[in-house]
Amino acid sequence: MKEFDQLVKVIRKLRSPGGCPWDRAQTIETMKKCLLEETYELIDALSDKKYKIAEEELGDVILIVIVIAEMLDEKNKSDLKQSLNRAKNKLIVRHPHVFSKKKLNTKEEVLKVWIKNKAKKKKRSSVKDRLPKTAPALLLAYLFFKECRNLGKKNTGIDSSDVVISMISDEMDKFKKETKKSKKEQIISEILFKAAQLASFSGLDPEELLRQNVFQKAKKVSYGKARKKG
Repeated sequence: MKEFDQLVKVIRKLRSPGGCPWDRAQTIETMKKCLLEETYELIDALSDKKYKIAEEELGDVILIVIVIAEMLDEKNKSDLKQSLNRAKNKLIVRHPHVFSKKKLNTKEEVLKVWIKNKAKKKKRSSVKDRLPKTAPALLLAYLFFKECRNLGKKNTGIDSSDVVISMISDEMDKFKKETKKSKKEQIISEILFKAAQLASFSGLDPEELLRQNVFQKAKKVSYGKARKKG
């Protein structure tokens, strides 16, 4: 695609010795922050169904990704073409029902094969190896329970939302009676974990639910009228 090639060419010029001082001063660390910021902006636009804005934000995310790829290439740590080839090969290998004669008839079967092939390729020994360390905690809980569900495993030995509700109630009773800070921290941690588990039984994302709730509540909290000076 010529547009992609032209974007790469512009980025390389900006990063070159005769390019832009600001672009040349950027590092992997600064780009990590930019990537996170632009990704959230893209998600906001998609969530609000503002597709023209999403089009622009998608371009920004692609831009940041290519800049990072160029930085790695400059250090001889990676190559953009190799990244694209790896992505292509990954799709082929993980879709044997499309690119080979293996039969997978349902999306659940496809998902299980995908997860197991990915775990084998990345040499994962447990679900812990699948969880991104820097992700928000509620998102981690969501990913954990989703992975358990996709693998056909019970959520940490609990198979009923009623059981989880009862356990949350027990933890709250403990919290009321507890006086030690360390114990309270442990109990709150369990309540949050169980709340995420409860959401998982309905296939809900606790991170998204809490985010929506916070913004709804924040609308109702006013700073009050600004006082006139003088």
